[in-house]
Amino acid sequence: MKEELQQCISVLRQSALFSAVSTERLERLLSDDAVIHSFQKGAVLYSPESTEKYIGVLLKGEARVTKDHVTVSVLKRGMQFGAVVLYNDAERFVNTITAKTECKVLLLKKTGIDRLMQSEPQFALSYVRYLSNRIYFLNTKIEAYTAPNGEEKLLQYLLSICDADGSVNGISMTELSRQINVSRAGIYRALDSLCARGKLQHSGKNIKLFIKDEPK
Repeated sequence: MKEELQQCISVLRQSALFSAVSTERLERLLSDDAVIHSFQKGAVLYSPESTEKYIGVLLKGEARVTKDHVTVSVLKRGMQFGAVVLYNDAERFVNTITAKTECKVLLLKKTGIDRLMQSEPQFALSYVRYLSNRIYFLNTKIEAYTAPNGEEKLLQYLLSICDADGSVNGISMTELSRQINVSRAGIYRALDSLCARGKLQHSGKNIKLFIKDEPK
């Protein structure tokens, strides 16, 4: 149990949202207002059918965030979900989160987050910063769908889903075609053009971007 507690604290320390919270406060949060659940590959972690609001943090594995079958983002170890809607008047979560691999998830209850808001001013500031970054991220998604041509649609979409180092791994041309509503032939043409422009390189299902947008 102590080892699991230390694992949770270590993961939270890597999160911009919780990095400034004292160890004592984190221990109380984990003791009083947190549960850990494991999910098999393909299982739904959270969805519009979920009625209780949490902030979820991935302790292990990867999960896909989708809206109407469109991938919004991919969550990896240390990344969180639920913060955007925790204090929203809407009763339900708007996206569906599905385990890409076997996952272990830390669920933090609103009562514990409320207490952090009141006792840790730096946490409150981090929360506002996180929400601001999410707004920016969603704006880049809008740009991807409203870009004037397939090449720019693809570039904006890749920027919105890439890792911190600019990598997008394991994504097929069919998936890219479906996500931005451009034909597979159009995807290949766009990739070739972006490669020629020095924006990226790709090999099979792996893409490496040479430009990075603002933090998501």
